[in-house]
Amino acid sequence: MLPKFNSLLELVQRFPDEKSCHQYLAGQRWDGQLECPYSNCMGQDSYVFKDGIRYKCKWCNRVYTAKTNSIFESSKLPLIKWLMAMYMIMHKKGISSVQLGKDLGVTQKTAWFLLQRIRWVLGNEEPVQLEGTVQLDETFVGGKNKNRHADKKVKNSQGRSFKDKTPVMGMLQENEYQVCPDTGKNIIAKHSRVICMVVDDTKANSIQPIIRDYVKDGSIVVSDEWHAYTGLNDTYHHYVVDHGKKQYVHEEGFTSNALEGFWSHVKRSIIGIYHKTTRKHLQKYFYEFTFRHNYRNLAIQKQMDIILNNVNCRLKYKDLIA
Repeated sequence: MLPKFNSLLELVQRFPDEKSCHQYLAGQRWDGQLECPYSNCMGQDSYVFKDGIRYKCKWCNRVYTAKTNSIFESSKLPLIKWLMAMYMIMHKKGISSVQLGKDLGVTQKTAWFLLQRIRWVLGNEEPVQLEGTVQLDETFVGGKNKNRHADKKVKNSQGRSFKDKTPVMGMLQENEYQVCPDTGKNIIAKHSRVICMVVDDTKANSIQPIIRDYVKDGSIVVSDEWHAYTGLNDTYHHYVVDHGKKQYVHEEGFTSNALEGFWSHVKRSIIGIYHKTTRKHLQKYFYEFTFRHNYRNLAIQKQMDIILNNVNCRLKYKDLIA
């Protein structure tokens, strides 16, 4: 059995050369069964080259590697640097492109493109529906007007105005608990899961279709008093926590505090690590934030295994900056 890694040093020791990285990637993508990655070929049998990296499909006779038709395709970086970047992006609040460039010995521009492609992978999971008790809320990402220079202040940008900010819709499925038969105490049977979507505005026509797509019918949904949530009772058991009246826990015990805590952590990540995010790329940053939250209970190797299972996507630089 191959040794596990729980630290960056163990990761580097585990993959001493490019061949070991490729074989690890191939194992995660194809689970021991070679599959031709070209979309117009269904071949499942290949010749293996002597270098242990290249394969030749017996059906279409094309040569491929574990990087073909994945986020790594055409990348000149060695795979060990990709794996190190995936490890470091899972830090509690992420890592900036400037710091990653220093750690990997690449330029800031290369590190930024690397991080954006990894974030694209983090959002490449199969869509799931939330159920049980789901908290709903929106947040606005952007600088505070009071911190701007007088020449750069935006008029009438208080409250829910998003002239200078980007609204984001969030849905958080609460932890599910069960009684431990040995101790009689409640333990977490299923950890909370969050989904975030960047939206144009916070009107009902913008956020309710997202809720109905991602939250299973019949679930309990908890929101604040914002009028855009009106009408959810036709599908869900809707409870309102009226923040305007200083109410933060509903009479029946429902609250949106967990999602508020997630927003707080997101803002600390942006303020402390990234400093500024643009509307154009904000959804990719939220892929990163939600992935870290959803798999926070797993060890780093398990987290990276999930990432590598979803690398069958491409993001070219010309498309990224278009």
